[in-house]
Amino acid sequence: MNILFAATPKIALKTLETIYESKHDLVGVVCAEEKRSGRGLKFVKSPIRVFAEEKSIKIFAYDEIKGKGFGPGLENLNIDLLLVFAFGHIIDEDLLYVAKHGSFNIHTSLLPKYRGAAPIQRSIINCDQETGITFMKMDAGLDTGPIVKSIKFPIEEGMNTEDLEEIMSDVSSRNILQTIDSIEDNSFSLTEQNENESSYAPKITKDEARIDWAKSAEEIVGKINGLCPNPCAFSEYKNERIIIHRAKINALPASDPGKVIKADKNEFLVSGIDQCVEIKELARQNKKRMEYKSFYNGSKDFFNSDESFK
Repeated sequence: MNILFAATPKIALKTLETIYESKHDLVGVVCAEEKRSGRGLKFVKSPIRVFAEEKSIKIFAYDEIKGKGFGPGLENLNIDLLLVFAFGHIIDEDLLYVAKHGSFNIHTSLLPKYRGAAPIQRSIINCDQETGITFMKMDAGLDTGPIVKSIKFPIEEGMNTEDLEEIMSDVSSRNILQTIDSIEDNSFSLTEQNENESSYAPKITKDEARIDWAKSAEEIVGKINGLCPNPCAFSEYKNERIIIHRAKINALPASDPGKVIKADKNEFLVSGIDQCVEIKELARQNKKRMEYKSFYNGSKDFFNSDESFK
């Protein structure tokens, strides 16, 4: 089949590579615009765009496909299937029906739960025990189309968004060709979503990133792990912002919220309202991210028991 693939971040790269190496033809990829990043604010290409350039795959910018004007150009590509995976933009309704077999989305939750922009992050923030990938046929709504296939897996203790993205990348790439083949030979079935079970996963904002230590350890850990790698949870200690990338619950009883309970070579524990939070990875402001034990080896006197995060 002739496939147009719309995606931007790294999570979609393995799926794109699998399709490229298959019997199917990639007639193009659609990428979001390049963004400025880093101290020099240089334009950074997305992983999808880099791969497409290396393989000489035709690239379309989002601006080229939105609106009605580009429909005829897509029709000239003789597209059989439009696949969308973490694209980051709404696909114009007119474009959903250009491909002969329709448009399909790879969504990173078990729909109808967590429709919207941040399903992976919200599942961890909300302390869910499982999540999954959903292959769905797109319609005019936001992640409301019928389901082709769902694949579920557990959220293990201590997993952050980076971990789940890697798992979902693998799961999608392992299942994408079977899904495409079933669409091509019309051997798939569609299951309508149950609207009574639907929920929405709004975009993550920087305002959510400050840690409230007067919450349960479970809620604090969910926020820390859910917000890594972006925008990352933080708290203040000794008038310095500390970025926390990974944590887990520790059963040690709580003290005053935010109080450092233990900071030795083996463990770094901070009190929540009910139990302690064990911090596994962190960074001082404008410094490199480190595992706690490496941090301790270089700054063993920085955290002190009986002092507190603000």
